[in-house]
Amino acid sequence: MILRKQIMYSSAYFGIALLIQSVVNWYGFYYAPPEGNPQGLTPLVPIGLVGIAMIIGRIVDAFADPLVAYWSDNTHTKRGRRIPFIMFGAIPLGLSFILIWFPITPHTSTANFVYLCTVISSFFFFFTVVVAPYLALLPEIVKSSKERVKVSSFQAVANILGLISASVVAGFLIHKFGYKAMGLILGILGTLSFFMPVLSIREEPYIRQEKGLNLFESITATLKNRNFVFYLMSTLMFWFSINILSIATPYIVNVLMGLGEKLAGVFQGIPFMIAIFAAPLINKIAAVKGKKYTMSVSLIAMGILFALLYFIGMPYPVTQSKLYGFTIVGILGIPLSALFIIPNAMVADITDTDYAYTGQKREAMFFGVQGLFTKAMIGFSSWFTLSVMFAKFGYSIGNELGIRLAGPIAGIAALLGAVFLKGYKLD
Repeated sequence: MILRKQIMYSSAYFGIALLIQSVVNWYGFYYAPPEGNPQGLTPLVPIGLVGIAMIIGRIVDAFADPLVAYWSDNTHTKRGRRIPFIMFGAIPLGLSFILIWFPITPHTSTANFVYLCTVISSFFFFFTVVVAPYLALLPEIVKSSKERVKVSSFQAVANILGLISASVVAGFLIHKFGYKAMGLILGILGTLSFFMPVLSIREEPYIRQEKGLNLFESITATLKNRNFVFYLMSTLMFWFSINILSIATPYIVNVLMGLGEKLAGVFQGIPFMIAIFAAPLINKIAAVKGKKYTMSVSLIAMGILFALLYFIGMPYPVTQSKLYGFTIVGILGIPLSALFIIPNAMVADITDTDYAYTGQKREAMFFGVQGLFTKAMIGFSSWFTLSVMFAKFGYSIGNELGIRLAGPIAGIAALLGAVFLKGYKLD
């Protein structure tokens, strides 16, 4: 696969990260801002219902994953099995993202809750329509394990650039122009990136299998793959932890550190910037020590660093300094880089061994089942953060225990991820 196509294919990850992370980072703060926030935002939906809306959206998302994966695995067109889904799903995805930032009323109302549930469910459905087939392209168009790590590195860079944009650029746009302008600009940019693989990748037409599995059989066969199950459990713990911190970050920066959205974006963007520079190091470690080792060590490091976030803003000389929080998230960028690079390459390896044993080409189903459980976990962690931690333990100045608990709870989940990965034997 030539370098130009590798870069064009990988660039779609910019839009994936940009849109999903912008929603995770900002929707909670936009719809349920803390009291006395410096921006003067008015609550649009009660904090508990904001978490419920995300749960509903993630349920739609989770069930869409295996369905879209099955349709993609069994689709036969002149453009292949994956590209048509990306091509026709991109515009509805971008539009539904934009609509999230245009609530019906400018104050708390049931109508806003119903609207949020509708648009966020639409967003997650079309997100799956685009992303599951896109990910399934990797094992089909990149054959060698070494080249997969290389392409996964390009994807990681695009992913990180999208995450930085969802943090720094989004924070700047919100600060200057407001949430609606941010949604419109980022929605258009994200949509455009999805057409890069459409323009550059040519799949083999009419790929057929001698004997296919139905939807239930395909899901069941996927979950019987031992290496995939242990990999999946580890990945679920990672996403549980990272989603908690993504939601909590605007509150950490505003409440614990006394800063605004602009610096909240910088705070979120620093680890992603460091992750880009750490990518060559991660590639070398993975080449020498293997993917499993690299991912395990990264999860352990993340667990320790997440726990240290609990102390941000405490009345001690070190932790009260703004430098303390920025230093922790800066170091966090190194292990985070590995967790952007390694997982997709691991799934591609898993699908190869599965095909060798079963004779079934079900790349999308592996990513689809992963998406089913991952998005259910993200939905659960969103509900847990907003409706349990914040609602029960506080999320405002003078009542911030719920925000502080985000770090240690995320850290425990990351360490559990390293424990589960011990069962993965493919390296």
